[in-house]
Amino acid sequence: MDITSLKYFVKICQNNSFTKTAKELFITQQALSRRISKLEKEIGAPLFNRNSRGVDLTELGRYMLPRAEALVSACDDLIADIKSKIEREKARIRIGFAPGTLQILGVKAIIEFEQKHSDINIDIAEFSDVDCESNVLNGSLDLALTVKPNDISSFDYYHLIREKLVAIINKNNSLAQRTSVKFEDLRNERFILLTDTFRIQPVILEHFSRADIVPNVYFKSSHDLKVAYDFVVLNKGVFVFVDKLTHIEEYSNICAIPIDEPTAFWDAGFIVKKDARPNKAVKKFMEYFLNKCCSNLS
Repeated sequence: MDITSLKYFVKICQNNSFTKTAKELFITQQALSRRISKLEKEIGAPLFNRNSRGVDLTELGRYMLPRAEALVSACDDLIADIKSKIEREKARIRIGFAPGTLQILGVKAIIEFEQKHSDINIDIAEFSDVDCESNVLNGSLDLALTVKPNDISSFDYYHLIREKLVAIINKNNSLAQRTSVKFEDLRNERFILLTDTFRIQPVILEHFSRADIVPNVYFKSSHDLKVAYDFVVLNKGVFVFVDKLTHIEEYSNICAIPIDEPTAFWDAGFIVKKDARPNKAVKKFMEYFLNKCCSNLS
């Protein structure tokens, strides 16, 4: 006698039907009947009387039902209690991702890490670069994957990703024929930029300054890249963004031109609060992806 057979027995009693129970359990009616027949053989007497209306319990079946229900309930409680204990004992990591970083790191890679480290629970959420920094500092996050902070004095920073910048340009713009551009080439353009909550902005503005350009900003986007692309489609400006995060395949009249500036790039990595002494789970997570990225580069 096993707990699964007792569960099937109780379920049949609840439904008063082999057919309905088999459907609910996603097994064939023949398989269910064989299971109950085996149980009846082990007990040495029938549990059901089959008839045209369904099934009725025998006297032994009525005697057995409350005892079987108690065993099934106790088993379910035991399993739930064990699972709860395992969950409570799992290490938990709270991770913030700046926009685009999770896309590059890969959701699949996060799932693979969880499968390899079943003793670790991961809580993830997306924040702006600025909010990633503040949440790491106030302890709401154990670590964050974000653009390298302007001031890293409060953080330990672990470089992970470096991507080139591109100028997203309407194809009617003469610059669209170029294989690459420099910031100097954009001097007479209007711009669609991101807000200052994105750490890529100081990098872009610094390069405008080096080129002695005061950008003529048409629009600043806080999160919706589609709006930025739509303005480029309407030829309202040039959008400076990150190469790997640019997805303009559905737009036929805009293109992405690489920006040829060795110092103009999107640099992202893990940040943890300086001197925070990350726990073993946090270290495992960072080491896993730092090693993964290094192997991809080699």
